[in-house]
Amino acid sequence: MLAPRPARELPPIPQLGRWWAEMIKFGKTHAANLKESKGPFDPLLGATYYDAQRVFLQIAEFSADRSWLAAADHAMAIYRDRYVLENDGKVPGYWIFPHGLALHYRRTKDPKSREALRCLSRNAAFAADSTPAGWTKDVITSREVAYNIHNLMKAEEVGEPPRPRLPLLVDQALGHIDQWFISRTAPYHKPFMFGLTAEALIAYHAKTGDKRIPEAIRIGAEWLWKNTWIPKGRAFKYVDRVVSGEGGPDPAPDLNLLIAPVYAWLYRRTGEVQHRDRADAIFAGGVEQSWLGGGKQFNQNYRWSFDYVLWRHEGDLTHDPSRTRSEKKG
Repeated sequence: MLAPRPARELPPIPQLGRWWAEMIKFGKTHAANLKESKGPFDPLLGATYYDAQRVFLQIAEFSADRSWLAAADHAMAIYRDRYVLENDGKVPGYWIFPHGLALHYRRTKDPKSREALRCLSRNAAFAADSTPAGWTKDVITSREVAYNIHNLMKAEEVGEPPRPRLPLLVDQALGHIDQWFISRTAPYHKPFMFGLTAEALIAYHAKTGDKRIPEAIRIGAEWLWKNTWIPKGRAFKYVDRVVSGEGGPDPAPDLNLLIAPVYAWLYRRTGEVQHRDRADAIFAGGVEQSWLGGGKQFNQNYRWSFDYVLWRHEGDLTHDPSRTRSEKKG
């Protein structure tokens, strides 16, 4: 049973109005750029990176404005038809974006979206059950592992059978958190990569209740805040140190909204104000400073930030008595 908290405990979500206004403003620009879905392929595909299909379908749902569905269809014609289906799902691990396909299939029952999910789950890089476990054990493949966790779960949602590779990938994602934050064997840290891993593990936790996941995410979020958050920059470092060919510790606010939902999820689970305050600072810094002029940058800011808003709101309105003692410490 959920009990409402007193109204005096409900601070507003910072920069929520600006987040929404810029979603509409820049979303219309990027939607217009996708209309010519049969145009030159490379720039069109690049504009769908980070799952434009998912972004536009979420905007349609949360705004209750069906005109955004056309933008989602244009993105689908590029990513699904000209890329995934054209290549029988054989795409690189960093190009696996199943959420929009699953949302589209749920809304329309379009068999092409289901087929694209089937192809991705069987043929995308590192997705096949025959993939040697050693290929994805190291933290260098954290993004590919995270995306394939989503990949296999979304395929299950449209009727594909459960696969033994899914729990293996989850074990490896938890192993990546260990390499980053516990055993400290990772050569460097990119905070947004932890955000991608956390998103996948949170989704798996919602599906299975895996008890290992909340504490692993708490450990990662705590380390990230203490070691890579730049208060003056209101952003995380792009990399925690200078790494040849990878960048350095400059603030990267364009990536804030890939991380803010992690802290909002912890707040929703624990009620700990520190998680809320950190989530709010990350969100506000990203909204105020992100460059949204590119399709990729727009998508990365809106692919997951709807969940920040939802979890942040729910964390303020409810208290969940099922929280464990260890979660309350987080």
